[in-house]
Amino acid sequence: MSLGVAGCLVMLPAVSDACQSVPDASDVSATHAASAIARGSDVLIVGDSYTTGRGSYDGRHGWAQDLVADRDWDATVDGVPGTGYVNTGVTNSARWNYLSRIERSASLDPELVIVQGSQNDWLVSAETLERRVERTLRTAKRQWPGAVIVAVGPSAPQPRATSTAGISSAVEAGAKAAGVPFVDALAGQWFTKMNSASYAAVDGQHLNDAGYRYLAARIDEALVGLATPAEHEQCV
Repeated sequence: MSLGVAGCLVMLPAVSDACQSVPDASDVSATHAASAIARGSDVLIVGDSYTTGRGSYDGRHGWAQDLVADRDWDATVDGVPGTGYVNTGVTNSARWNYLSRIERSASLDPELVIVQGSQNDWLVSAETLERRVERTLRTAKRQWPGAVIVAVGPSAPQPRATSTAGISSAVEAGAKAAGVPFVDALAGQWFTKMNSASYAAVDGQHLNDAGYRYLAARIDEALVGLATPAEHEQCV
């Protein structure tokens, strides 16, 4: 397991301190989610170059590594740059899209599965992407019926973030059809004109170390929101 910077999440307000963007729980109970995100849980994270950490100081410490370290999860981090629900990256092989990689992970027994992305599916029609997202997430649910499955949408800095609106909508629709919670970084305005300059990597497409720590914190907040009973959720 690759570890990130421990303790990075305490720099931001706790979920109870502000009105947070909480994903639609779909068919996931707060109790189930709380158990899945607890320290020491077995976790599988599938994603693209954001999950591998491209843009970080060594290109290998993204939000996933930071969150795994902070949560002390027993995690398998499966990030492949350029890939997505449909896109295969430079491999040009369907073996490397999210569905195929999830199927190849069948021997694992995760309590939590996070599928991140994918801004790499920008050449795919909305209808095709939505269908593939639904199929991928349904496969994960069928493969691990006891696990909590969560989809995290595109999370690029501005101005790239704005161009991912169509992708985010398609992933959200596919996740909703599959009954999987969707974490919407775009609707939550995680990356704005004000903060993107500080969080973007040199290429403007990925995040730097501070950006990945920030993204890890925001995803953590969304997961905590998913694990919070509705009657206890407040905006102050």
